[in-house]
Amino acid sequence: MKDFKGTPGKWSFSHNCVSDDNVACIEINSSESLHEIAYLQSTPPNIGGDGQTSFDKTIANAHLIAAAPDLLDALQSLFENYKQLADSGDAGNWRLEDEPAGKKALHAINKALGKE
Repeated sequence: MKDFKGTPGKWSFSHNCVSDDNVACIEINSSESLHEIAYLQSTPPNIGGDGQTSFDKTIANAHLIAAAPDLLDALQSLFENYKQLADSGDAGNWRLEDEPAGKKALHAINKALGKE
């Protein structure tokens, strides 16, 4: 990732030992750092009441945060690939989903959505 000054490495999340069926306690970590990137904690189910539980929202937020470096890298690659294609003047039968940059972008999107 160009110009990214945050914590390097693959980001992932895991439930810590305080998590249970009602409260999610999640740590976002990097494969290249001993320091925690973020800590998320849901509220108990009896607080709120908009349909989707705080637990579910916390898990969804963890997926998005863990995917952030992949999303940035994929978007940078996609932009560079698209610019090269546009500058070449030959956009003919170009299918984004078949290009390495497009595949990288789809992978990052799926990771952010919790599908990978």
